Amino acid sequence: MFKRLQVIIFTLFVVTGCTKTQNSVQSIRNNVYNYSTKKIGYLINVKPYPTHTHIGTTKLTNFTKQYNYDWKIPSYIEQEVVKNLKRLAYVTPINLKRYNIKADEVNGLLKNINGNWVVRNGKSDIYKNLANHLGLFAIIVINEAPKIAINDCGILGCKEYKAQGYGLVSKGFINTTDFYSATPFWVHIYKLRPTPISLDPQIININGSKKMTKVAIAKNYQVQPNKIGLKAYPKDFKNFTREEFVPFRLPLISYINGLAKEISMTLLNNP
Repeated sequence: MFKRLQVIIFTLFVVTGCTKTQNSVQSIRNNVYNYSTKKIGYLINVKPYPTHTHIGTTKLTNFTKQYNYDWKIPSYIEQEVVKNLKRLAYVTPINLKRYNIKADEVNGLLKNINGNWVVRNGKSDIYKNLANHLGLFAIIVINEAPKIAINDCGILGCKEYKAQGYGLVSKGFINTTDFYSATPFWVHIYKLRPTPISLDPQIININGSKKMTKVAIAKNYQVQPNKIGLKAYPKDFKNFTREEFVPFRLPLISYINGLAKEISMTLLNNP
């Protein structure tokens, strides 16, 4: 009798243990499957060359010039975004350009109505393509567009000046020239599944920024000591040489590094 009881207890233990083990294994498999399908699309909508935006004493002395200097900024942004996304567990970055998806198709993908995020009218086809056909969990769009670089306030009020492209913003007044690192990037992060949600409100310090970093000052055409390696005032202010312009790449790279990290942290905090 006692022996039979031992056999019954042992049998129950084995069956229960196996069931628990099987359930645990199945749970792990389900979690791994869910995470392994977390594909995140990205689109870098940035021009290949840097820009110098100058704000003069009057509107007549303002100018904007794009330089044909290949700083490889679009590819560097992609490199940093992908690197930081891969640090997230079970995430696969997908370049949307490989599927011929353009920025104007995905910009403004979602809109908020009474506190709820919905797909914007006219965007349902691209949403279905991203979420259902490509199976994307989220997308990241990085655009280059005019953005406030300087918010200059005085007795007569405030004036806002925009950077027209990444690279350099300079502002001249009397015998002083201030140099700013131009970082006019706008970021959209849209979660597509299980329900569409825009994470843009969580990156307001990127999109809502109204100033850019001053990196150097020149007085009476003499450059003051600085951290970017700018040593001399350009010989022709409207035509920087490649060597004269390259110091402004350093603070831009630093900004992009921080931008990519913030994007990945925003996604990490919103699984």
